[in-house]
Amino acid sequence: MKGLRWVQNLLIGAGMALLLLGGIGTAEACVEGLAWGMPLEQVETHLGRSQLLNQQQSGRYVAREVLLDRLPVSSATFDIDPEQGLKTLAYEFAIDDMTEVLAGLRARHGQPLSTSIKESRHNEQIWVWNTGEDLITAVKQDEAGQQKFLISYRPSRLRPETL
Repeated sequence: MKGLRWVQNLLIGAGMALLLLGGIGTAEACVEGLAWGMPLEQVETHLGRSQLLNQQQSGRYVAREVLLDRLPVSSATFDIDPEQGLKTLAYEFAIDDMTEVLAGLRARHGQPLSTSIKESRHNEQIWVWNTGEDLITAVKQDEAGQQKFLISYRPSRLRPETL
């Protein structure tokens, strides 16, 4: 009886390990359809045609007039390493879309860490989420009367549960 129970526990444990290992796939990155490590061709399939930003920053590309779901994004800038694939991604939104984007991030990832930086001609509001997979940073910049709203994503190097 004891041997049968031991084999049963062993089989259950092995089955659970297979389920856990089998469920691990490519880590979803930032938005649906993208994953960290994707090559340029796959990223362009999702974001549309892109162009190299400049020769000095090899591997940094920009795609213009992108849609994130149904929300227009004026530009998406991303870094692609020839061997590691997609490494970072940043979206620039219209300032009028900031509330909707922040509300969506809060609904999906909870309350962010936030701070403000105020200087004489430069103000920034910064919100940060660490999802365990992604480090998401949202920034509202107000510089010389010009406002920008940016969201950047990169793979998280620290899982919150390890702290």
